[in-house]
Amino acid sequence: MESKKLNHILSILSENLSQKQIPFCLIGAMALGIYGLPRYTSDIDLLTELRHWPDIYSIMEKLGYECFQKTDMFAQFDSELGVYGKVDFMFVSTRDGKDILMRSISIEDEIFGNIPVIQPSDYVILKLMAIANNPDRSVKDESDLSGFFDLHQKNLLATYFDPLDVDKIMLFADRFGQRRLIEKYRKHIEFSTKRPQHL
Repeated sequence: MESKKLNHILSILSENLSQKQIPFCLIGAMALGIYGLPRYTSDIDLLTELRHWPDIYSIMEKLGYECFQKTDMFAQFDSELGVYGKVDFMFVSTRDGKDILMRSISIEDEIFGNIPVIQPSDYVILKLMAIANNPDRSVKDESDLSGFFDLHQKNLLATYFDPLDVDKIMLFADRFGQRRLIEKYRKHIEFSTKRPQHL
């Protein structure tokens, strides 16, 4: 899948979701790319609220997608013969999940347009949850965390994102039983919790 196709689909999705006033934010590999660590991906990962499922399904169907897996936590879509690439929606329904959506920040990107992106602390929290829920993916998810923390330690995260919230990350690491994992990156997390701000 060429990244240009995914970028185009993300732009269309963003426009459609915004028109329906469906709150969402970009997560996964494409969010990591916006943080400054691009890596190849063949799908788009979005976070949204479960209550918007009927409208999301309608939008995706009109765009030529078919839902091939759906639970209360996520839905996965693909187009015929995989022409457009996969789109995965992760659903939130708790207060913590809705807060992640509210904290996301809209980034004006020359390729994507105006796109809400998950805050870095929340990106880390979702990765910890993914590892706890599906240990089979832990190598890939931990690799993403390692790259992210390296980026953070080098002070390369854009300053329009909030500084990492160490207390919140540790709280969720304990909740998901991932304290041992996150302790490996503790020095990276605490390296720079206060970064210079743009005027």
